Amino acid sequence: MSLCTVAKYNKAMEKERSQRTPGKTDAVYLQLKSDIEDGVFLPGETLPEITLVERTGASRTPVREALRRLAADGLVEIAPRRPAVVSRISLRTVRELFDFRRIVEPAAVRLVAQDAQDSAEIMKSFQDLQKDFQQIRKLDYNEEFATKFRVNARRFDDLLLQYTPNGHLRRSIAELRTHTARLKRIAHTDHQRLHESITEHMAMCKAIIAGDGQQAATILVEHLDHVDRAIFTALLDQQESGRSRSHVDLLG
Repeated sequence: MSLCTVAKYNKAMEKERSQRTPGKTDAVYLQLKSDIEDGVFLPGETLPEITLVERTGASRTPVREALRRLAADGLVEIAPRRPAVVSRISLRTVRELFDFRRIVEPAAVRLVAQDAQDSAEIMKSFQDLQKDFQQIRKLDYNEEFATKFRVNARRFDDLLLQYTPNGHLRRSIAELRTHTARLKRIAHTDHQRLHESITEHMAMCKAIIAGDGQQAATILVEHLDHVDRAIFTALLDQQESGRSRSHVDLLG
């Protein structure tokens, strides 16, 4: 084997090893997960490997490993000799998801409100967030309004997750967020609902700042009820209009 051939072989092997590193797979996994959550890939949409390779710039190996992780998360479905498919949204699954959220998230917000009284960091985080929601409420509805709302609604979720002191609750909430993220855009298609949600988030921040965990939990449950209802209404409307025939499983 010539030196030139050896050099080419070593270069090819090095490239293959770099593609197989956990960091590469993690990056592909996070990108595809974000794409699914943001609606770039819709429920029921096929995910040909070549498309994902071109989109991520990775080789087939990390793409396949990332798809296996997404399947374990319940975000894609994998079958032999077929392209992966983004999991469809089942109305039954949505209901079960929100039933569980009504159990774990109120418990978490009670603990966070309690700890906020002894933590300047927690207190300031929710005070700043409350002020930002107040500023958003003054805006007319447009893309800037919607974007700022989504950013700050996610901040609330992040803070609740970050400051929940119970590890079991924290892990449960983190696992739920994988599935709730792609549902939020459905709930946020109603402009009036966005304004109502801002009011609810401000009220939750206020209760946490005041140390009133029970009030924060009560508002959170009401908020989840409203989001649940908005998602169901939007999905049923889409199904009846034929816009999401492959995306929603009414019976699943």
